[in-house]
This record gives sequence, structure tokens and C-alpha cells, in this order.
Amino acid sequence: MASDDGRAFAAGADGAVDHHGEALPELSRSAAVAGIDKLDVVRRRPKNPGEHPGSPLIWGILSILFRNAMKMQFRTVEVTGLEHIKDDAGMMTCGWHTNGLCDPLCVVATQSKRLVFGGRHDMLTRPVIGWFSSRLGAQPVLRQAEIRRGVASQEDATRINSETMLIIAECIAHGHATALFPEGTSHEDARMKRLRTGPMRTVIAAHSISHEKGFSPARLIPVGLHYRTFWKFRTNLYVEYGEPVPKHDLLHSAVDRQRLLAGEWVEAPADCVHTLRDRVQVALSHLTPDADSWEQYTSWQVLAHLRTQQNGGELNTWRKEVLAARTVRDRIRAGEADAPTTEVQEAALRISTTLLKSDLDPRVLDANSSMGLRKISLNQRLTWLPGLLLMLVALPLSAISTAPQALLAKYLGDRTDEGLDARSSYHALAIILGPILVWPIPATITYVLAWSYANSLGYAVIEATIIAMFVLPLAFIGFNLSNRLFLRGYDLYCDSKSARRLSKLVSSSKAIAIRDDVHAILGVLK
Repeated sequence: MASDDGRAFAAGADGAVDHHGEALPELSRSAAVAGIDKLDVVRRRPKNPGEHPGSPLIWGILSILFRNAMKMQFRTVEVTGLEHIKDDAGMMTCGWHTNGLCDPLCVVATQSKRLVFGGRHDMLTRPVIGWFSSRLGAQPVLRQAEIRRGVASQEDATRINSETMLIIAECIAHGHATALFPEGTSHEDARMKRLRTGPMRTVIAAHSISHEKGFSPARLIPVGLHYRTFWKFRTNLYVEYGEPVPKHDLLHSAVDRQRLLAGEWVEAPADCVHTLRDRVQVALSHLTPDADSWEQYTSWQVLAHLRTQQNGGELNTWRKEVLAARTVRDRIRAGEADAPTTEVQEAALRISTTLLKSDLDPRVLDANSSMGLRKISLNQRLTWLPGLLLMLVALPLSAISTAPQALLAKYLGDRTDEGLDARSSYHALAIILGPILVWPIPATITYVLAWSYANSLGYAVIEATIIAMFVLPLAFIGFNLSNRLFLRGYDLYCDSKSARRLSKLVSSSKAIAIRDDVHAILGVLK
């Protein structure tokens, strides 16, 4: 991939590979500038070992904004596995990484522990986001992609990364949490990339520190981040916290544990690191699509929907779809006697490819219909009308509070040089930062107008001020409610568009092929 100014940063295009011979991820414009001196200035270090380096006030404010952003960003949110998170123990969540900023956003917004982050160095040096990242206590990481391309020296990278891993390890050992993504880069694939060892080395160090201090052992929890379509606004989300990965047998030596306590970063034994990485690979792969392509993963959803409908059931939530598709995948790979045959899998793959090209998903299938596709009701065709009415009602407040950053986010997201997986990061940033950077402007104008009106009615200055102060929070509440109303209307409008796409598919020659493949699949499933 080339950036807009013609620079080629495509993985492998410049010959940059890691020590395994694998092509290194491409660098965006911001990642191609290290700013080592600036990093040393803007990163916040804890005053004492294990103390969170971020601001409690900023964390409290932003965690509220993160939860609000998640509800705005995603149409539905489902969470399971929270029982694996313990108040008396530190925690590292490891997830696969397909949705840029939305991945850590989902972890922060779905559990209550305070997190310290390690991430790509430019999250601290970018405008606006850098200020917030610093005050959240985020710590920089320089990857092999930056080192091999000369963005940073090996010495600087070793120094910065070692300090980052020690800070995070101490925080985890003392009961805080972190969310790391061991693939090392956000991507668009349906299968995980090879896992990097940084998170494993960090959590082993945290385990060694907590062991030496007699604290509850830190937990390593894999998290499945399931998006129906990761790069779409208002897609469905399912966050799945898995069983903790066992690591009680993985420790530094007694001597090295003392060095860690003294504030010196010490690398964990290589065999421990590789053992833990392999355990995480297995546990995390189970919580991802782990497919050769998105078409293949969707084909498993096709089979899951048809089998469930054939048995009189319905996959009526995204969580149910994810788990049912996983069951299909695991049965195929286990070679079970009643697993879908090769012919059935090929038919499902043809259906999924057609649906994806039509911007539809397997929810449109109907095992009980002669066409194999759901019938479109008049109500579904006309949902654009109530949707439009809701958006028009919400438009006045949404236009002054949200439209500017929303339009900017769409513009930047559509033109980013970091791929589809970075697109929704801009949407999330607009939602998170809007209440801080944009809403105060119209709210202040509302306050001034309320004060002026109260004053014109003959109220004294103090009385007018008190009246206006009541109006100020109402403005923020109004902005939030109007946005929620607008999004509800937007969802209905999108439902109408989906109905029109389905109608177009039903009237095309592709519907005949889908019908034949559905009937063939159902015949075998019986």
C-alpha cells in the first residue's frame, strides 16, 4: 500500500522483515516519525513501583466517555466471562487486533478495573490523542517495524520498551490491569497473525513480582472481540472474556525476581516465554474466527443459521451466531461423523460469497422458505420513514453538537493510509472527544443566551446566573439524548437499505443459485 503522497510503506515492499523472515507491517505517516526526545517528555512515569502512571481524574472522565462511545459506536453490545476478572488480582487481557482504537475501547468499557496501556509510540506523539493517552498513563512501544526501517535505533527501542514493560508489569502485580494485543499490529485478516513475545514477557514479570511480594497472582485472560463487520459504524459487538491462561509454573529465577523488585528489567527465560505464547495462541485462536478468509467464516455462519432454523430455532443475537459458527468450525476440524461434508462446505461458501458481495449477512437466510431467503415485509421496506422522522427531530441539536466532528471523522476515516481496520478509530475518537472539545461551545452559547434572557426578564445578575447554570447541564443531556435518537433513526434507515438490497438479490439470478445451494445443504443436514 502506498500513502497519499506516494511513499511506499507496504509490508514487505521495502524488504523489511522480522527475524522470522515475515514481512513487517506497514508504517503510517505518524508511525514513521519516532520523536524519541518528545516521547521521553510526554510519557508519564509512576512515582512509586506499581502506582498507576495516569491521572485518576482523567481516567474517571474518559472511562465514562468510553462507555458512552461504545454504546454509540455499536448497535448492540453483549459481554460474557466477567466472572474471570477478580478485584483482588491484577490482570492482563490479550486480544486479537482487527479494529484499531475500538479494540482497547471495548476492553476498557466492558470491565471496571483501571488499565495501563502499552501501544505504538505515536499514540503519545499525535495531536489531541497524544495528550489524552499521556494522561491515561499509556506507555510507548517501538516495534521491529520501526527499528528495521530506521525510525528508531535499537538502543533507544530497547531502553524505551524495557521501561514500558517494567512499568506495566509492576502495575499488573499491584492489582491494576492492562490490555495488550500480541499480534503487534491491527489488521484485516480473519485469522491471527503470529504472536509477539512482549506481552508474554511482561505478564511473566508481573507474575514473578506478585509471587515475590506475596500478592494474588496476576491473571492472563484471553478476550474475544467479535464484530459483525469490524470496519462498519453501528455494527454488532460481542466481547467474550475467556478462561485465564495457566502460568503458575512460569517464573523468573529467584535472583532475577529480586532484580525486578529492585527496579531493573530482566527478561524472562526464553522457554517460559515461548510456552506462554503457545498457550495464548491456542486459547485466543479459539475465541477468534480462525478462518482462511471472511468468506469462509461467513460460510460457517450460513451453516449455523440453516441448521438452527431446520431444528426450529433462531440465532437472534450476534453472540449466538458467533458461538454457533464456532461449533460448526470445531466440528469440521475435529472430523466428526456428522460434520458438514466438503460439498456442503463449498455450497455454504458460495452462498456466503454472494451475500458479502451484496452487503448482506446470513440472517437473510430462511430454511423454511422455498427460496431459501427471508420474505421482505412492507414494514421492513418502509422503516426508512420513521427513521427519517427520528433523525429530523434530533437534527437541530445533533447538528450543532455532533455533525462537525462526525463529518471530519468520516472524511479522515475514508482517507486513512492505515487500512479498513483504522477506519472506525476515527469514528470512535469523534464520539469520545466530542463532549470534551465540541459540546462546550454550543453549551456555552446556550448558557449566555439563557443568562441574557433571564436578565432581560428583570432578574438580578446572581439570579440570572443561577438560572443559566441549570440550563448548562440540560444542554449536555439534550446533546446526548438527541444523538441517541438520531442513531435510532439511522439504524431504522439502514434496516430499510438492507431490505432493499435483499429485494434486489431476490429478484436477481443469484437468488436461484442460493435457493439450490440452500436446498442441497438442508438435504444433507437432515
